Amino acid sequence: MLDRIESFIPNTDFTLPTQATGALERLCSWWLERGSELRPHQIELTSGGCKAGVSHVDSAVNAGATLLTFTSDTLVESVTTRAIIGLLTRKDAWQVTHQGTGLRDQQVMEQVAATVDLMRAHREKRAEPRELADLDSTGSIDFLVGAFLCASARKTPVILGSTCELAAALIAHRLSMKASAWWCNGATSPDRAVGQAVERMGIEPGLPLNLSDDHGVGARISVEILTSFI
Repeated sequence: MLDRIESFIPNTDFTLPTQATGALERLCSWWLERGSELRPHQIELTSGGCKAGVSHVDSAVNAGATLLTFTSDTLVESVTTRAIIGLLTRKDAWQVTHQGTGLRDQQVMEQVAATVDLMRAHREKRAEPRELADLDSTGSIDFLVGAFLCASARKTPVILGSTCELAAALIAHRLSMKASAWWCNGATSPDRAVGQAVERMGIEPGLPLNLSDDHGVGARISVEILTSFI
């Protein structure tokens, strides 16, 4: 699959909607450089790991999907996603930790300590990023790695919407740096892990919504806006 991912050549033959300015212009340009007829599709994560991710993307694209987002009721352990992001962006644990609403200082300190321990235990896996997906016992990250690589091989844009997806995207990016040309982030966030991952991959940061939730709201908003503008 990796050898099917080609260097990205943007489409330049398009006209932007006249109402699109600023961040909306960047979002519309990102899409129009990669697609024309907008047919979004949301993929729900299932068991089966990487192969299942590839299979779901293949099925969606074969059915006509031209833009993909992902959703899941399974929450991946925050320490796991942040350890992966920290390792692959070469940042310290505190640089990928976020004190969300309702978290006490003590809880944040415990999360930083747990992230430090996990990063130390798996530091050598920077050289084998595919193995980092195994840190997630739910299989979600493994599913997403396969899905993201397959989407890029099928030249199908993806909007990312959670730190779990960003952690998987970083692994996929390390496996093929050409792949990330097909991705953008859903929305900006005060969560430092989001900023570190986006910067490392060099992808569009998304709409300036400053969302700190981890449920893909920014990705869904981006799709709705594209649907109304394109």
